[in-house]
Amino acid sequence: MDISNKSDGKLKRLHVGEKRTSRIPGFYRLPVEQRLAFLANRYNLSEQQITNLRDGQTLRIDHAVNMVENAVGVLPMPLGLGLNFIVDDVEYLVPMAIEEASIIAAASKAALMIRQGGGFRTEVDEPVMIGQVQVVEIADVHKAEKRIHERKKDIIEQANLASPRMVARGGGVFDIETRIIDEDDLDSPMLIVHLLMNVQEAMGANAINYASEAVGHLIERITGGRVNLRILSNLADKRLAKASFRLPFDAIKTSELSGAEVAQRMIEAYQMAKYDPYRAATHNKGIFNGIGAAALALGQDWRAIEAGGHAYAAKDGKYRSLTKYWIEDEYLFGSIELPMQVGWVGGAVNSHPGIHILHSISGVENARELAGLLATVGLAQNFAACLALSTVGIQKGHMALHARSVALSVGVPASQVEEVAQEMIRRGDVKVSTAEEVYRKMRERPRTKQPADGMPVTVSAPGKVVLFGEHATVYNYPGITAAIDVNLSIKITPDPDGPRFLNPHFKQPFSVPKSDQDLRLFSKAVDLALNIYGMREERVAISIESDLVPGMGLGSSAAFSAALCMGLRKLKNQDTPRSWDGTLLDEVQQLEAIFHGHPSGMDAATVLSEGVLWFRKGPPREILPIRMQHSMAGIVCLVEPGARTIDLVRKVRHSHDLNPKRVGSILDEIGNLTVDAGIALGTGDADEVGRLMFRNHELLARLGVSTAGLDKSIEKLIDYNVLGAKLTGSGGGGAVIALVRQEDQYNLVNELQAEFAMVFPFSLGASV
Repeated sequence: MDISNKSDGKLKRLHVGEKRTSRIPGFYRLPVEQRLAFLANRYNLSEQQITNLRDGQTLRIDHAVNMVENAVGVLPMPLGLGLNFIVDDVEYLVPMAIEEASIIAAASKAALMIRQGGGFRTEVDEPVMIGQVQVVEIADVHKAEKRIHERKKDIIEQANLASPRMVARGGGVFDIETRIIDEDDLDSPMLIVHLLMNVQEAMGANAINYASEAVGHLIERITGGRVNLRILSNLADKRLAKASFRLPFDAIKTSELSGAEVAQRMIEAYQMAKYDPYRAATHNKGIFNGIGAAALALGQDWRAIEAGGHAYAAKDGKYRSLTKYWIEDEYLFGSIELPMQVGWVGGAVNSHPGIHILHSISGVENARELAGLLATVGLAQNFAACLALSTVGIQKGHMALHARSVALSVGVPASQVEEVAQEMIRRGDVKVSTAEEVYRKMRERPRTKQPADGMPVTVSAPGKVVLFGEHATVYNYPGITAAIDVNLSIKITPDPDGPRFLNPHFKQPFSVPKSDQDLRLFSKAVDLALNIYGMREERVAISIESDLVPGMGLGSSAAFSAALCMGLRKLKNQDTPRSWDGTLLDEVQQLEAIFHGHPSGMDAATVLSEGVLWFRKGPPREILPIRMQHSMAGIVCLVEPGARTIDLVRKVRHSHDLNPKRVGSILDEIGNLTVDAGIALGTGDADEVGRLMFRNHELLARLGVSTAGLDKSIEKLIDYNVLGAKLTGSGGGGAVIALVRQEDQYNLVNELQAEFAMVFPFSLGASV
């Protein structure tokens, strides 16, 4: 099932056997940027949504002030995905927000094992909440109770006046119950009236509270007593969620234990939690590790869920396990049952911007489905914990993640956390004191040279698009390029183990050619730059954060080369003029040559100019700014992975050698229309610029450098009434650009997000 298949704006469910799945092998090994790119591609998330997830900005202070009193900020939590879940033959990814190490990994591992038995099965009650009305000072509590039931219809009608919209949707109060509490330490018996309310898709706390308050005066008149408390109960035992699984013994056997032995150990672990409240408390806490993390990520009142669960665990007067395990016919069975008061509308579900993103990722469609999924997560978490406790022990699998957390807790920098964690694991001693000792010894290592002053240094350079003249520039025809408002940043920080080049972070909405993300090329460029500036011995780390997607013809290597040169110049307190001539351009070109062999200089000049340039490689080389009367608006649409520039240049050269007359005439026309485009840009004739873009794409297609995907994208953009559109860069895939009316740019970017892997705006203006 493709992500583009939608119904009423909602993602279709992920049924077992369909193309999309919650089983994503090696997901934990992917760099964070690749995980985010996976989500962006699968769920059509916008670049802003991905940025908000990455930066922990799904909730900003301007939202928080409307959610809580005395707001002073926002406290982010680590957010991960529980994988591998099959629930009632539907695939789910489970967003989970939690700071405790190993929780998400354990739930995912359990779900993976339980897939072997067909996944989980659930049963979920109707969404019935209980509202309690406390009545005291009653002359005859039994007569009062009888009168309450005689006037049940009146009480229900009065209660439903508080929620007419819910009643209209088929919900509302539908029944009442009564309880008499008559204990020795009470002055007199009290009567508790329960309102039973179907709250539909809501969690229902506000609705049931309104209803409880609405009947207070009526109940006083009926009973002759005084109404005191009117509030919901979080022991929502009319609203139970049940989940279960079965696994063949072969699925749980280990190298040391048979499946039957493991199953028996699981039963013994369960029996301890069933009869020993000291164990049951820890047993159930583990259940809520999973439920609470998923509930928090999906905007639920995890405190209410946990309170109801613990109360339900003691429903027979003794606190017990919420899960059960048993053996039948060489199968291990597991189940869980607990109250689950959740909502798919209202509360944080509506007020928290990040919750909307996570709802889309989860695949859940309604409150009952969510209740079943949360119960499933709790069961998976408990199964994983009991299995580990019964076999290898809880600390073995927990140690690596715990070691990283301990290292962070004593102030170890993120770049050195792994080294400290691995040393603690090697010693088998994961403690704060050990982490402090290991890190202290690391800091005491002799340094041959101190880091340079003035750090950290952060410098950015923009990407670029080719407006006109691709491939023709190779044959000394002119080209027109423009810098775009999408940047790559280089950060240089002190590092006692430097100089080092750290793993770069690029946007990757889909797989890009390995040649465009080859770390050896980046490392080689860094080495050359350090040589150029005489900084081979500097104790620094160089890292990349980029919004540019490599391999798309957007100038990511030129932006990297320019930003690195400017950053090292800044570190040495050298002048760093952004100029398309002089020594800086030559230095950037030396780095660019590592990526592209013999670059024309067009990309480097463009990113340094930050404007619109006329370019001819020469000799003599022509680089001239195109001064525009007013700005023009454009968009970039990423279509598909691109081919290598060098391969497409060779392809055109081969065609030229085979048929010089035909290919030569195409190149001539591209050259002529580029001249016309330069004039139209200078005079501000956007309609003519757009017409020439369409013609330029047609000629590039005739050269054989376009693809079916690029051509289809141009046709799609025509349907959106753009002024002009064409491929940008060498072709063979990659991106298309479009010139659009200024007033249409914002809406087009939003509308086209569902059509392309990424869409972002840019502006063409006068260069200075």
